[in-house]
Amino acid sequence: MVVFTCNHCGESLQKPKVEKHYSFVCRRNKFLTCVDCLKDFNGEEYSAHVKCITEEERYAAKGTYKNGIVKKGEVKQEQWSDMIRSILNDNTNLKPKCKNLLNHIVNFTNVPRKKPKFMNFMKNTMGGRVDNATVEEVWNVIEEHKKKVTPVENSVKKTETTESNNQNGNLKRKNTESEDTDNKSSKKIKSVDLSDKNDTTDNGEDTATTFQIKDEILKVLNKKGSISLTKLQKKIFKKYKACKEEVDSEKFEKRFNKKLKKISNIVIEDDVVSIKNE
Repeated sequence: MVVFTCNHCGESLQKPKVEKHYSFVCRRNKFLTCVDCLKDFNGEEYSAHVKCITEEERYAAKGTYKNGIVKKGEVKQEQWSDMIRSILNDNTNLKPKCKNLLNHIVNFTNVPRKKPKFMNFMKNTMGGRVDNATVEEVWNVIEEHKKKVTPVENSVKKTETTESNNQNGNLKRKNTESEDTDNKSSKKIKSVDLSDKNDTTDNGEDTATTFQIKDEILKVLNKKGSISLTKLQKKIFKKYKACKEEVDSEKFEKRFNKKLKKISNIVIEDDVVSIKNE
C-alpha cells in the first residue's frame, strides 16, 4: 500500500487515512510526499498515486529493473482491482449503498480476494459505518461478475492453448517429414556409392567414361608442379562432383588416397604433392 508523509506535521499516513488526517489533525491544504518515490503531491493529486516503486528498485543500479519488479501475487491483485472498476463502469443497476461502498474500495490496492478477509477489511476501512448486510451484498455482486468474466477468460486461454498445440503439431509434422526426406536421400546416396564399385577394374583404374581420378591428379600436377595435398583433393573433388549427381565425400576421400598412392611418379613431403622430374 502507498504510504505518504504529511509535510505539515511529518506524520506517516497510509492512503486511506489521508482524508481523516486533514479533516481532524492538520486542517490545512493537503501537501504530501510519497515515502517510496519521494514525489510531492498537492491537494487531490495523491489520489491517482495508487502504486509506487519499491525500496529495492529505488536503490538498485540504473537499468537493473527496466520494467520494475513483479511481486508475487501482484498480477492477480491488479486483475482483481480492474474487475472492481469494471463493475462500477458496467453495472448501472447498483444500489446506492453498494455503489458508494465500491467507490470507497476501488482505489485500494490490497482489497482481499477471499470473503472472510474481505468482510473484515470493509469493517476496518469503514470504521463501523456500514452494516454487514450491505458488505455481503457487495461481495455477492463481485462474485456474480466474476462468474461471468471467468468463462470468457477460460475460453480465451483454451483458444490460445489450442493454437499453441496446433503450431507445435505442425512443427513436429514438418520435422518428421524433413527426417523422412533426409533418410530417403541418405539411402539414395548409399545406393549410388555401392554402384561406384562397378566403375573400377581389377587393377584399380576407373572405367567410367565421365571421370578418371588418376588422370585428373596428373593434369593438376603437370600444370602446377607442386600443390598442397588439401588443395589437390579439393580440386579433384570439385571436378568429380560435377560429373556425379550425388557424391559421398568420405567415400571419395578413400578412393582419392588410394589412387594417389598408386601413382609412381609423384612425391609427397610435408603434405605437399609434387611430380618427379624425369
